[in-house]
Amino acid sequence: MIVQTTAGVHTIEQRYLRAAANFGVSRRTLFRHVVVPAVLPQVIVGMRIGLGVAWLVVVAAEMIALRSGLGYLIIDSRNAGNRYDLVIAGMIIIGLIGLLLYGLMRMLEGLKTVKWRYAH
Repeated sequence: MIVQTTAGVHTIEQRYLRAAANFGVSRRTLFRHVVVPAVLPQVIVGMRIGLGVAWLVVVAAEMIALRSGLGYLIIDSRNAGNRYDLVIAGMIIIGLIGLLLYGLMRMLEGLKTVKWRYAH
């Protein structure tokens, strides 16, 4: 998220910053009305990427260290008599949860307050 936010700040068009300076807006107003709207789409993209990585790490950690969760269900089902039906069910549930999280992030991107680069 930090990389995406930094990239978003660095790609703000200078003409918008100069226009705000010409109108004599305060730093707070500049931040609130120019920088945040310009950076918000990049922040949300960073959140979406971070959420995907976090979900992957949670499931992997469950496979290694815990005695509960979907990752543990998959490993335990494979080791306990080759219950491949539970393995596949766990994989499908993990995929559905990932798809749900992705869909929620896409809905967040579609909010009216998240304007893609000064679009109206």
